[in-house]
Parts: sequence; structure tokens; C-alpha cells
Amino acid sequence: MDKQNVEFSRQLSRLIVHLNRMRKRFMGERLREYGLGGSMYMFLTALDHNPGASQDFLVNHFYMDKGNVARSAKRLEELGYIRREIDHNDRRQYNLFLTEEGQKILPVIRAYIIEWSAYLTEGMNENDCLAALSLLTKMAENGAKHF
Repeated sequence: MDKQNVEFSRQLSRLIVHLNRMRKRFMGERLREYGLGGSMYMFLTALDHNPGASQDFLVNHFYMDKGNVARSAKRLEELGYIRREIDHNDRRQYNLFLTEEGQKILPVIRAYIIEWSAYLTEGMNENDCLAALSLLTKMAENGAKHF
């Protein structure tokens, strides 16, 4: 592997990790007053699009550890944002649904996601944004093929 490929790989990994940490901090600071931390807000938005999804769905969708998802789901239930129901077809599995409180917090979460995106794309035009999404999508697809 040549020096240029090594440097690209190092920079790419560093930037992805850096962006992820900044996003976590940004969202964590803004959603702390709602009791939300870590990936909990992402679970709420995913459940909005996939009502009744299982905890395994969240594990696979977000490439997360089962234990972390289970703990977060339990905490979201304690906070009143979701309800967990035992799956009628598989009693070992829970299906997750947003509660009325969970529905109420979605606009707040979405506003912060939009604010974060606006910060990231500051100084970029529409073509730049579309190109960035296209490249990141291709990278995610490539990563998923080899995961």
C-alpha cells in the first residue's frame, strides 16, 4: 500500500470519527433536558418511520450492540417516549412503538438534526451537498458489502 493510500485511510477514519463525536456532543447537549442521551434520539426517529419495529431491527439498522439497544429501549420506556410490547409471533422479542410523548418530542429532535446539518454544510451549495451525500452513500454501501 502506498503512502497516499495510507494517508487517505487515516484522514478518512479520523474525519468520520471526529464528525460522529461532534454530532453526539451537539445532540447530547441539546437533548439532555429531555433525558435523552447517546443514540436514543435516533431510535425515536427510526420508530417514527417503522412503528412496531423490534429491538433487533434497531440493532441491525444502527449496527449496535444488543445490550446497548435493550438498555436504551428500557430507558426510553421509563421516560415515557416508547412502549414495548411482546411480539405475538416471538415472545422473546419486543416490538417498540412511540407514545404520545414520543411523538411530541420528534419536532424538537428534527429541528436539532436540521440545525446540525446546516452547521456542517455552511458555505456549501446544493451541488456540494448532493455530491457529499452521494459519496457518503457509496461509502456506506461499500462498507456494508464487506461488514
